[in-house]
Amino acid sequence: MRLFSGIGLLYFVLFASACGAAQGPRVRVATATQAELQSVEDQDNVWYEFQPGDLVPVHFGFMGAVEGGTDAPAALRAKQQFFLVTSKQGPLRLSFDGETFVGGGSMQAIIAPVPRKDGKGGALLWMLYMGESGDAEAELDKILAESE
Repeated sequence: MRLFSGIGLLYFVLFASACGAAQGPRVRVATATQAELQSVEDQDNVWYEFQPGDLVPVHFGFMGAVEGGTDAPAALRAKQQFFLVTSKQGPLRLSFDGETFVGGGSMQAIIAPVPRKDGKGGALLWMLYMGESGDAEAELDKILAESE
């Protein structure tokens, strides 16, 4: 009986945490008003939603051991639905179904020094991978093969 109640408790905790994962306000970034964005600014567990085709400007900034950033935004175009979830207690999390979080391998930074086109030193190629396969290298190889 003790094993059964332990397993039952485990299922209850897992079920409750899975149900609890979706708690918090949701904001679709591409269509959000200034008021909508400001209303969730100080809230916990905010689900920032992106839908296929959403085009969102992205500004990059660097701080800490490096400094700098971009003056003009880059463009982010969503290829599929996903959610970036902010939490006051932890790191940025990623969800593809709006209910559960994916593992750490599904969001990775790829940084590679490359020669500059003008031949005067090097540059950094800095890519952010967000994908369900969790295999950033295979996804990058696929993109490179398609571009040849």
